[in-house]
Amino acid sequence: MTNAMPLSLQKLKYRFYAVLLPVFLLVASMGWYEEFKKADKDPANMIIMPTLIVLYLISIFVLFFKKDWSEAVEKFMIIAVCLVSAVKFTYVVTHELEQTMSLGPFTFWMPMFYMFLFFLLNIRWALIVTAATYVWFLGVGIYKLPDLMGTPASFLLIHYFFANLVFLVTLFFLHTVKQSYIKAEVLEEMANTDYLTGLPNRRKIDMELMKGLETQQKLSIIYLDIDHFKQINDSYGHTAGDMVLKEFTNKTLEILDKEDLLGRWGGEEFMLLLKNRDIGKAKLLAEKIRKHISQHDYETINSLTASFGVAELQGGDTLDSLLNRADKALYEAKNNGRNQVAVNEQ
Repeated sequence: MTNAMPLSLQKLKYRFYAVLLPVFLLVASMGWYEEFKKADKDPANMIIMPTLIVLYLISIFVLFFKKDWSEAVEKFMIIAVCLVSAVKFTYVVTHELEQTMSLGPFTFWMPMFYMFLFFLLNIRWALIVTAATYVWFLGVGIYKLPDLMGTPASFLLIHYFFANLVFLVTLFFLHTVKQSYIKAEVLEEMANTDYLTGLPNRRKIDMELMKGLETQQKLSIIYLDIDHFKQINDSYGHTAGDMVLKEFTNKTLEILDKEDLLGRWGGEEFMLLLKNRDIGKAKLLAEKIRKHISQHDYETINSLTASFGVAELQGGDTLDSLLNRADKALYEAKNNGRNQVAVNEQ
């Protein structure tokens, strides 16, 4: 009934259940206790409340001790709650509404139930289940409506169906809008992320650089270029080369602060944006990264070094002029024997 979903969403669902299932269990237990104390007990509640308690207990057990059963139990829970809701609504409308002029507290929980369905299921199944539930309720109401015509109960029932219909349409609309925004955000993230390393790509780096140029904030950049990377690909293969890029990324990130932005510029070249750091601090950081990279034992190759070109944003800089200075510094580091840091302060 449900689609396979990302691990992060699955974790969110577990947390959701971990908080709400005990609350539902408590509410059902209190409801059963209150019903049990009444002299004139509601036959439907005397069946429904213990049924819900058992369902919630099973769900809590699965949640904490048998997570591999969770998908099957989730489907069973949805079907069971739908059936319980149908039975309760049918009983209230056919046996109680005419005397009490109320649908009872049961109906207070139906909007929550509909929201759960849209959260737990994919949109197709959420629509099917909510539509089936609504159609059943509507059928019961239409069956009983002739007996209630002219009484306040008939208006209550009609208002209930219209309110539920509006709620479901609104819920579907909001869900659709939310999914559209999520898809747009995912596409935006994909457009700005390097698929191999997970770092911001050149497009994202360019955007951040342009922001720095517009605000004229203190900004330094570092070109990082892995030395002899072509030889690594030729000697060990492109798969090994990809692993080196990932490992290089991870080792570099270990040195950086949260506000530092490392991106993959292309191939074996990386770009590091350092906000609110002058060229002196940028050079010290580049040297720290260089040592960290060169001293690490890599899984696929014996050793690895990188060269660094450092430049600082100056008044009147354009994107090209800033990048050209960093590129010249990197070229100098390469020409002077690699595995070193060069600075362009012009």
